[in-house]
Amino acid sequence: MNIKIHIPNMLTLINLFCGCLLVYYTLYYSLTDQKFPEEFINIALILLGVSLVADLLDGMVARWLNVASPIGLQLDSLADMVTFGVFPGFLMAKMFNQLKDTSTNDFPAIAFFGLLITLFSALRLAKFNVDTTQISYFKGLATPANTIFIFGVYMLLPELSLAFLQNYGINLLISITVISSLLLVADIPLFSFKMKSFKFKDILPQLILLISSIILLIFMGLKALSIIVIVYIILSIIFKKSFVHAST
Repeated sequence: MNIKIHIPNMLTLINLFCGCLLVYYTLYYSLTDQKFPEEFINIALILLGVSLVADLLDGMVARWLNVASPIGLQLDSLADMVTFGVFPGFLMAKMFNQLKDTSTNDFPAIAFFGLLITLFSALRLAKFNVDTTQISYFKGLATPANTIFIFGVYMLLPELSLAFLQNYGINLLISITVISSLLLVADIPLFSFKMKSFKFKDILPQLILLISSIILLIFMGLKALSIIVIVYIILSIIFKKSFVHAST
C-alpha cells in the first residue's frame, strides 16, 4: 500500500478533528450559559491554529507528492465546513447569547441568526469547488479568513463598554453577521499566499499583510485578528490589478 497518498487526507482529518472539538466546546459553554474560561481561549487558539496549518498544508503536500485527487478536494471542503463554517456560526450564536437579557435564562432566538455564517460558508465552499478560476487568488473571503475575523470579534467584544453593548450590541452583531456572510460569496478578488513568483513586486501585498499582522499582534494581541482581516481586504482592493493580472 502506498502510504504517501494518504498523507494529505490525514492532514485534512486533523483539521476536521480540531474543528469538531471547537464546535463541541462552543456548544457546551453556550448551552451551559458559561463564558469561555481563559484557559479555553488558549486551547481554542491552538486548535484553530492547527486547523489553519493543516488546511494550508494538505493541498500543498498533495501537489508535492503528486497525489492530488477528487476525493481529497471533497474531503477538504467537508472538513472546512465544520472548522470554518459550523464553528464560526456557533461562535457568533454564543456572542448573541452573551448579550441576552440577564433577567431570563432562556436561549435567545436571535442567537440562531449567527448560523447565517454557517449557511453562507456552505455556499462559499460549494462555489469554490466548481470555480476553476480561483487558483492563485480567491473570489470572496475564504472561510478560514472569515473564521479568524469572527474569532477576533469575540476577543474584541469585552473591550466595549457595558452601556454600548446593552444599547447597540445586538444590532452590532447582526451587522457583522450579515457583512461577514455576504463577503463569503461576494465576487471580490482577494489575494492568496499561493505565489507563482517570489519577485518583490509579486509578493508585496503578502509582505505588507505579514508585517502589519506582526505589528498589530504585538500591540493588540488576539484583539487584532479582526483588524488583520480588514487590512487584508483593503490590501486586496488596492493591489487587485497586480495579482489578478499576474494570474492570467
